[in-house]
Amino acid sequence: MLRKSYPLLKARQVLHAFAFCLATSCATFVTLPVLAQESEAEGSDATPATEEAPGFFFFSDNSLSLLPYGKGFEVDPSEQSAITFEHAHASKIGDLFMFVDYYKWHGTPGDDTSWYGEFGPRLSFGKIFNKDLSHTFFEKSLFEIKDVLLATQYERGEDADAAEAVLVGIGFDLDIREAGLLGRLGKFNYVQLNIYGRAELAKGVEHGINDVQISMVASYPFSIGKHQFLIDGYFDWVLGLGDEEWSYHLNPQVTMDLGASWDDPGKLYVGFEFDFWWNKYQIPSSSEFDTDQAAVSLLLKYHL
Repeated sequence: MLRKSYPLLKARQVLHAFAFCLATSCATFVTLPVLAQESEAEGSDATPATEEAPGFFFFSDNSLSLLPYGKGFEVDPSEQSAITFEHAHASKIGDLFMFVDYYKWHGTPGDDTSWYGEFGPRLSFGKIFNKDLSHTFFEKSLFEIKDVLLATQYERGEDADAAEAVLVGIGFDLDIREAGLLGRLGKFNYVQLNIYGRAELAKGVEHGINDVQISMVASYPFSIGKHQFLIDGYFDWVLGLGDEEWSYHLNPQVTMDLGASWDDPGKLYVGFEFDFWWNKYQIPSSSEFDTDQAAVSLLLKYHL
């Protein structure tokens, strides 16, 4: 999703920077089991013989999103519509999130459609090694690490020569404290932080891991009166340490749970998706070619 131009550091320096991040994260993983308590083994004598063991999947969710109209996009046509399929699940070995966007551009001659997708499996060290990796670095820390994971991701657009990348790194499941810097907050559904080495596969760019990407996804429910709302989304920050430009993509959704109004919560949501993107596709923004995006789309999402 993120592409293009000028070098800030040589690839060797980037690899050193990423190696430091990875080594630091791995050191955390090695020391956490020493600090944490070992989880209770499955099938212990304390478990009733009649109790069924949980299945392989803890949860699985599929959804379809319709964005009938959006405006304010850069590089691509300013007005567009989209349909998105998303799948997420958590299992005994980790989790997976994937999506495919199908776009329709407005006001363009010829081929006015395209698609883009991401596939992101993560392997949980805590689950695989049956360890409780929960850890707080200091007493009043804003967050607590709940798990450490091997994070991977594959990105691909319709034209692989223009948009294709592989990412690998370390991931963290976080628990944000309810009493934080912004005052007393409710409970987040989830917060995930991933630090990747990024390898571009597109045509005309240097291949191999030559950049670092930091990604975070979060979901926060809240209510106003009897109405239930949800803020969720992600950011991707490509640091621009190699031959490509830096890029920052912030993509939140603010929706109301319509299903909750007729006692079927968590099924049908309506609201808006915001798409802020600095140096879109890693193309440096300039007065001649603006690549800093601030777009908004109508959103209707249904969980299957």
